[in-house]
Amino acid sequence: MNTSAEASPSSNLTLRQKIGQMIIIGFHGTKPNDKQIQVLSKKIEKGLVGGVIYFGYNIKSSEQVKILNTHFKTLSSPLPLMICVDQEGGRVARLNEENGFKNFPTAFDIARTHTPKQAQEIYGAMAKMTANAGFNCVFGPVADLNHDQTLPTKLQKQNPVIGGMKRSYSADPNIVAHYARAFINAHQDNNIITSLKHFPGHGLATSDTHIDLTDITATFQESLEMKPYEILMEEKNIDMVMTAHVILRNYDSFYPATLSPTIIKELLRKRGYNGVVITDDLFMGAIQKNYSFKESILQALKADVDILLFSINHAAKKGINAKNKKQAHGQLIERFIDIIESAIATGDITEQRIQKSYDRIVSLKKKRFSHKAL
Repeated sequence: MNTSAEASPSSNLTLRQKIGQMIIIGFHGTKPNDKQIQVLSKKIEKGLVGGVIYFGYNIKSSEQVKILNTHFKTLSSPLPLMICVDQEGGRVARLNEENGFKNFPTAFDIARTHTPKQAQEIYGAMAKMTANAGFNCVFGPVADLNHDQTLPTKLQKQNPVIGGMKRSYSADPNIVAHYARAFINAHQDNNIITSLKHFPGHGLATSDTHIDLTDITATFQESLEMKPYEILMEEKNIDMVMTAHVILRNYDSFYPATLSPTIIKELLRKRGYNGVVITDDLFMGAIQKNYSFKESILQALKADVDILLFSINHAAKKGINAKNKKQAHGQLIERFIDIIESAIATGDITEQRIQKSYDRIVSLKKKRFSHKAL
């Protein structure tokens, strides 16, 4: 690894390329010669994309996935590409028996029937499978708490997309931290980036951010829901933190955590976390119904988010044109970069702000990947 100033990633990339490192994007297609993948590949080779995310429709078989991931990895990009997938185990597992992989237990079932040491062995097998398929980034583990029976009766509603899908380890934050640690360690042992989610807490919420903004003001228990983050921050064991599209009115009455400088600053940055922050999917209904494309991008930057995730998956925004499954992602990438460049030109965003996120992203990629530019 060449660490000279002349050869550093910071000095070699243009502003547009540094902005491009801040986007992870979905795509449609399964083969390197599919039209969308060809367009995306050209953007990657120009250094305008930081990562890609797979969904079920991108995965037909283990061999097909390996071929496509090999294609992405052999593109001549200036920095290594983050090749991402949701792979928690249970129902949230893009790699599963139906497409040629193996099924793994839910978070809830693992915590109920296995010790953290045993859990790390299970997650080690899942991480090895994921890495062998060519992925180097997994959006997990879930740090959300399960619904807590100590809440007032009217608030004892299990969250449909967290507890309802057995994605939470426990209502006890210490147990959550123990098993999240096992998940993280197993994946880091296989050079896979992980993302603790969904900050500052989606588990006690009573509705689904795929549909609309979710107000957690009445249910949020800061001393409990922030504890897994605090424990793992103290251990310096977090690669990324993924935000939730949840409203916490005693911190920010207008913007959800994903777009809120106050929430991210007060609950995360001021507690000592200076690593990468990534948004949950900005195609979800909570964002799409309430904020324009431009506002969501610029407000996320003002909130000190480093990576913006766009699934290009219309099924993510329930009730909003969900039948239209095709999106010109190449155009979206250019619009994304143009909006940020224009904001820099007008002084709404500074170039130093972009550099700060870029430096965090490069630091993370250096930890996990080997690449001539790092």
